Parts: sequence; C-alpha cells; structure tokens
Amino acid sequence: MVCCSGTGAANTLRDAQGNPLHAGQFLTDEQLLNSPNLKEIRLAMLRGEWPAVCERCRLSEEAVAVSIRRHMNERFGKRMGEALSWTREDGTLDRPEVRYADIRLGNVCNLTCRMCGPWASRLWADLHNEVRPACDRLPIAHLAEFKYQNWVKRQPVQWLIEQCLPTVESLHFAGGEPLIIPEMVEALETCVQSGRADRIDLSFNTNITVLPEKVTRLWPHFRTISLLCSVDGFGKLNEYIRRPSKWKDIDRNLHLLDERFEEWHLCSVICSVTVQIYNVLQLGELYGYLSTSFRRVSPIPQLTPLYYPSYLSAQILPEKVRNLAKERLLAERSKEDARQKPMFRHLLSSIDTIAAFLTEPSPPQHIMDFLYFTEKSDRLFGDSWRGACPELAQLLGRQAP
Repeated sequence: MVCCSGTGAANTLRDAQGNPLHAGQFLTDEQLLNSPNLKEIRLAMLRGEWPAVCERCRLSEEAVAVSIRRHMNERFGKRMGEALSWTREDGTLDRPEVRYADIRLGNVCNLTCRMCGPWASRLWADLHNEVRPACDRLPIAHLAEFKYQNWVKRQPVQWLIEQCLPTVESLHFAGGEPLIIPEMVEALETCVQSGRADRIDLSFNTNITVLPEKVTRLWPHFRTISLLCSVDGFGKLNEYIRRPSKWKDIDRNLHLLDERFEEWHLCSVICSVTVQIYNVLQLGELYGYLSTSFRRVSPIPQLTPLYYPSYLSAQILPEKVRNLAKERLLAERSKEDARQKPMFRHLLSSIDTIAAFLTEPSPPQHIMDFLYFTEKSDRLFGDSWRGACPELAQLLGRQAP
C-alpha cells in the first residue's frame, strides 16, 4: 500500500503496466519507493497538491484534527531537506532509504469485534453472512479466501525486515492481533540479532488481551516501545463490543504495562477507541477509569470515528442523542487537569474530531440494519445489547424512527 491511512484504489502500489505490487514478488525497497505511484505522489506534494490517496488526511486537517500526515511530519520532518536533495525532477529518489515501516500481518486474531469483519479477523469468516444485513454480505468465495488467508506464512516477513533493517528507525506492527503472530516475534529477533535494535522504535496496535512473555522479553532490546491498545469501553461494554475479551485480562495487562513501563522501555501506552453507536454515550466511564487507575498509561484515550459498517456509525443516531453524546465528550474536553498537559493535546483534539463527526447525520434507514445485525449477532453469541448499552436501548426505543 501507499499508506496505512490511504483511501481508494489509488492506495495500491502498482508497476508501470498498472499491475499491483505484492510481497511475493520480493521487491527491494528501491523498487518499491521508486514505483510509479510514489514518484507521482512526490511530485504532486511538491506542487502543493493533495493526491487522491491522501483524502483522509485532507479531511482530518480540514476539521482541524491531527492527521497521520502531520503526525509523521513531526516525527520525521527533520529529514525533509535531505529527502528533497535526493529527489530528481521525475520524482525518483536517488537514496531510497526506509526510516519507518508499517507491517500489517494479516487477519490472525483472537477476537470477533462487532464492527470488524473477516478481513481483520478470520474468526469472522464462517459467521459474517449469517448475521450481516443483506447490504453487507460477501461472496462465499471471498469468505473462503479470508478464512485461509495468511500471507506471512507464504511470504516471509523476514525479507521485508532485512530490506529495511540497515536504515529503519521505527517499525509498526498491526494485525489481526500482532502479539500472537509468530512471524512478528521472529522479526523482532532478527532486529536484535542485527545489533540495531537499540536504534529502533517499536509500535503496535493491539487488543491487549494477551502480553506474551516471548514478546515482552524482547522489548528492552529496543529504543522505545509504543502501544495503541484497542479498548472500546469500560468493563462489560468492552466485552460486548470486542468479544470474547474479558475485562479482567485487559485491566491486568494495562496495570502490568503501567508497573513495568521503564523496564520494558515503554514510552507511550494509549487506549485507542473506535467510537461507534454502542459506546458513544458511555465513554465517560472509560475516561474515569483511565484518569484514576494509572501512573504511566495515558489518562486520555485516542478517539477515532467508525465509518464502516455505516449501520454501526454513531451518525445514525437521532439528533437529540448525538447532541447528548457530544455534550458529554466536550465535558471531558473541558476538564482543567487534562487541558494543562501539552503532551495530551493531540488526544484531546480527537474529541473535537468526534464532536464534528456527530454533527453530520446519516440516513435513518441504517437503524433497521443496526437492529437486524445486533439482534441477530446477540442470538448467535448469547449476548444482549440492551444489557451492555441500556441507555442506548432506552433512547432508541423513545426516538428512533
């Protein structure tokens, strides 16, 4: 891919004939970084234009939110001068050196989160069409591919790591669930064996249901470790959304990270919340838990709006309910103790992003798809959305069309 936040067909790296590039071709970093897409994107950026693939960042910055583009510029902007000096008139890089690599390890995961699907967890493959509304079902052939798709078994991650290892400064891993994928551990071991681990920052997207010792024993070899922990609510609400996780495991692991912060070379542990219809009214419980329970784990979560599936988006709620959710989030935003800490400014700005997101309504027919999916999946899993989200159930009963 061009970028982990890229959108649309333009996010696929292609050769001069328009064919997609993939790991099985064992391309060098020079071949990838000088692919036609990236040369065109460099030239567009130098002209001050927004490439089509960058639409998500453009919209984020338009809403005065912190985009991935700005975040990366803060981290690597010091190299802008040398990058410009290495760029030819046709967009080719004379010295194509990888400083940051984002490696998505496939769909091996231990959870079936409600807003997720088989592309991110193969455990959904046999269940997806059974509970999804007609608008969101997938062809059987696609589901079968997701069930057995595991590219890291067929195409070694080792090749990718060895390619970028001489110059890489930061490695990010996501899944699926990266902490349970053996090839990720092998990649870390390769870094340690190279003697460069102490010059590499690691980061992970993880559901934090497990903290394997074979992973944590390697962390102290690296310069820093950052964790974005996918937690979508407090207690039973998180168990409902991110099933079949258990809150006691997440609570234990977050406290373990807090206790071993220095020992494991941690520099950042942040809970990352996918804001959706199930949790938008109850986020205050998570803010309260984080702000009173830890010394080093961030007291403020990072909020990201859910766009897909659209029938689980908070935008489908009636206007009065969206306004109520917005008021509660802005109340968290205004707390003085949080506002006084500059390091949390970007996390607080994510509240502004959600507040702006909630002002935009979605077609009311999505409520019927929400009810279909939620009731059907509850029967399949033996859960109850009315028990996990009682206020939502009450408000929808009063106001939904």
